[in-house]
Amino acid sequence: MIRMAKSGLKMPRVDQIGIVVKDIEKSMDDFERELGIGPWALFEGEPVWAREGDREVTYRGKIALANSGRVQLELIEITEGRSLYRDSMADREGLHHLGFFVRDFDRRLEVARDNGVEILQHAVLKKMGLTIEYAYLDTTGTGGLITEYIKWSFLGLPFPTRLGPLVRLSSRVARRLG
Repeated sequence: MIRMAKSGLKMPRVDQIGIVVKDIEKSMDDFERELGIGPWALFEGEPVWAREGDREVTYRGKIALANSGRVQLELIEITEGRSLYRDSMADREGLHHLGFFVRDFDRRLEVARDNGVEILQHAVLKKMGLTIEYAYLDTTGTGGLITEYIKWSFLGLPFPTRLGPLVRLSSRVARRLG
């Protein structure tokens, strides 16, 4: 049986799979050794700002990025603070979200709100000219998964997120500059 898509949010293709882990270094090694996925770009820090509803939240963590074909895998380890990741995963590891790289970020958030979809968290990460704005949407009623809109820019210009070597290079430079 073929089901036709309803209008809804009209999501683009899946670009990222987000996985919460307890030990990011071990997980990077496991993915590379067992599945051949890597090399990984590792980042550490906290958002410039993060909001859940009308509340500011703070947390610190690590993310690791690697491509598997055209899909980016994101490993997430929260090291300090309360977080949506821990709240939604109940202190277990596993699939957290499906991510979609978008250029029309604000418009998509507006459409989500118009469709009654709750924005669970909206935040901005910055490191060495790279800015990542993201928003998690409560789409858990559809298969139990959160979805994420992600907008990347470098010095205010769109950033080519599918170019793995650029991501790995920026990670190395960021680690050296601390």
